[in-house]
Amino acid sequence: MQGKAENCWPSAPGSARARASLKSIARERGQRCLVAVHSARPGVCPVGSCAGPNGVRAKTMIGQFSGEKLDIVRWSESIEEFIRNALAPAKVERIVLDAAAHRATVHASREYFALIHGRQDMRRELVSKLVGWHILVKES
Repeated sequence: MQGKAENCWPSAPGSARARASLKSIARERGQRCLVAVHSARPGVCPVGSCAGPNGVRAKTMIGQFSGEKLDIVRWSESIEEFIRNALAPAKVERIVLDAAAHRATVHASREYFALIHGRQDMRRELVSKLVGWHILVKES
């Protein structure tokens, strides 16, 4: 799973590897892939660097992932911020973290439930894999 993503990363046209680094990946083969990226360089948008002009780099990665849908999100050391980034564009009202259990309870209004869960709960599960925490969703 991770090997294929890491192998395709440097082969992207005009590789963004010097500007952004791959921090985490979660994938449902043939369906969707979530990639978390980070840049230590000030003023560099890691998501934009990885997507490339007009999405050229992202399209190359999608081709290598057999046409899967690809979401590139900004990684953060703060698990709360990382979860918010991964669930965007859904609006999360608050997140309650249980560090001992690696569990995050996300509170959002019902209107965002479909966006957070995705088809057959795939999006929530992929976000859980991406961040390495179990994600529970509750209505606020």
